[in-house]
Amino acid sequence: MATTDDDSSLQKEFDGDEFDDDSSVGDEFESSILPDFPLGPRPTIGPEAPVNPFHESSNWSIFQVIKSILLIPLFILRVVSMVTLMAIGYLLIKVALIGVSDPLFKPFNPWRRFMLWPVRLGARALMFTMGYYYIRIKGKPAHRSVAPVLVSNHIGFVDPIFVFYRHLPVLVSAKENVEMPIVGMFLQALQIIPVDRASAESRHHAAGNIRRRAMDNKWPHVMLFPEGTTTNGRAIISFKTGAFSPGLPVQPMVVRYPHKYVNPCWCDQGGLLMILFQLMTQFINFMEVEYLPVMKPTVKEMKHPQEFADRVRSEMAKALRVPCTEHSFLDIKLALAAEKLKQPSARSLVEFARMEKLFRLDYPTAQDYLKKFSAMNLSHSGYVTFDEFSSALDLPKSKITEQVFHLFDKDGHGSIKFREFLAGLAFVSTHTSFASTMEAAFKACDVNEDGTLSRDEVERSLLAIFPEMPPITVLKLFDTLDINHDEKISWEEFSGFLQRNPEYLAVIMSAHPTLLRPKSPRTPRTPRTPKFSS
Repeated sequence: MATTDDDSSLQKEFDGDEFDDDSSVGDEFESSILPDFPLGPRPTIGPEAPVNPFHESSNWSIFQVIKSILLIPLFILRVVSMVTLMAIGYLLIKVALIGVSDPLFKPFNPWRRFMLWPVRLGARALMFTMGYYYIRIKGKPAHRSVAPVLVSNHIGFVDPIFVFYRHLPVLVSAKENVEMPIVGMFLQALQIIPVDRASAESRHHAAGNIRRRAMDNKWPHVMLFPEGTTTNGRAIISFKTGAFSPGLPVQPMVVRYPHKYVNPCWCDQGGLLMILFQLMTQFINFMEVEYLPVMKPTVKEMKHPQEFADRVRSEMAKALRVPCTEHSFLDIKLALAAEKLKQPSARSLVEFARMEKLFRLDYPTAQDYLKKFSAMNLSHSGYVTFDEFSSALDLPKSKITEQVFHLFDKDGHGSIKFREFLAGLAFVSTHTSFASTMEAAFKACDVNEDGTLSRDEVERSLLAIFPEMPPITVLKLFDTLDINHDEKISWEEFSGFLQRNPEYLAVIMSAHPTLLRPKSPRTPRTPRTPKFSS
């Protein structure tokens, strides 16, 4: 295909004149010192968290099994007592809410709150049936006028029962919980603020409700679990800013469950019934609650609630003597999605709150990248090797593919974990130069400038990068891009493919680091001065 002089400067990059491709292929491939990636160094994501806050072992020792069997009579007695208490509480709430059409939107009158006192005492009795005979309390809760907002770490379903008994506050709870039988009625008595954790609009609406109720003294304390989900108590995960955005004083409360055999956390050791059975076949369970000093936001923190949230979280972690991590509820969703793909769920935790801050990453995109990672990792080990990486991209091993691999494997371990893979793709796809790089790549391939890429143009561009690429692979890649099978690739098809597969744009950038560099204008030649013989 003929090219003009103007085209030659662009096509020169795709002809491989600006780099030496002397790397060997296959078993003889050797790693070398690679240049920095053209988009700059990927932001560091730090080491993996020292603990997994969502895992609790469910293995029972022989002693626990024997003890549970022997305590079956106690278990039956406790279950009967619990069911009786819940039935009485349900009836008392129904009576207390007579005449209330919108319990989630208007504050109760003082006399109506007084009518709920028997229910609060019933909640304490409910904890008694679970073996919590004595609850150690350290510190004192501040009056609402001093600190209208309470925040606490969240470990299991026992926490809200204690809060119900002790404070009868306004809680923020998942929207689906209100629809649960019996439990939903108790949540109405708490006048919860319902929130759909997967909806940004719902979270924004909930934040507005938190602000209004915290500022209105007709409401009781606003009580929030800013982690947004339960953990095993061995770390404090990232905080949502809803409790801190009003800019009002906050009193932190920390909950501990000293235990030897049964952790009441609601994680992956079983469902609600299993945890209840474990608790109710213990002679006694222990719970400690500590009220920390009231914390007031600074002027700067009023403008930046996340800083206030981080300071409060740090104090709570210090009181609990546990680390802070950047996990969030979306990590649990990713772990569940990983299990469906037969990937190890523990290796699919990415500390999503950190990824959101660094790359403005959303969950649907992360889920797509997880599917891509799983397709590469056929062994389901949770680690993608260089061989698997290049094979999945259907590209030969070379310095170029090695450089892209090292964009993910920054530590040089020789394999990529999903956390690293996610960070690498997010870095490329959210980079400010992503769109301009796609456009420059398309124009460089479009030699005849007709706005589409022919099979010959794609083949020439690919072979310029990977001369050893088999023709069948070139054909396969072209057909993948040619969605409507019209034997040409439009800009929409080209850009759409790279948006879904940013790793290929990383390959282009690695092969042509000067792609976005402005072309220097050609300087006109100075005419020679003719020499005349004397």
